[in-house]
Amino acid sequence: MKTILTFLGTAIFAITLIAGCGPSEEELQQQQLERQQAERDSLERVYEAQMEQMVQDSIAQVRQDSIAEAERQNQFEFSDSGNFAVQVQSWRSKEKADQELSEWKDRGFDNAFVVQYGDEETGDVWYRVRIGRVETEDMAKNLQDKLADEYDAQSWISRLN
Repeated sequence: MKTILTFLGTAIFAITLIAGCGPSEEELQQQQLERQQAERDSLERVYEAQMEQMVQDSIAQVRQDSIAEAERQNQFEFSDSGNFAVQVQSWRSKEKADQELSEWKDRGFDNAFVVQYGDEETGDVWYRVRIGRVETEDMAKNLQDKLADEYDAQSWISRLN
């Protein structure tokens, strides 16, 4: 019997000792709180990275849209049947108008032309130097903007007959 009691006492002591060596309830709760906080921190970093990527994607899209809009606004296409042109100069002298016409053609505007306007009988004649024939007024505006930007040319849009 003594042996059984000794054995039981030793077993209870060993179990108590083993249980006492593990983490306490408070330590287990603290470890669980730390794991939860680590998960929240990790999720927050993922969320912040996703938000940063979304911001970068939005910025890139705005840039692409802006570039596309600028390219669209600068587009024009010459047409033999267009109803609009951009008048860049007007001269009383046909020779001066032809000289300026030649300069515009040398700049690459092969569709530049001169229009005579006015009454020869009264001497009130102007020779207007124009560029283009484009289909729409918007295209004429784009051409006008290009001429202003690249050649500092003051001009206006003329509707052709």
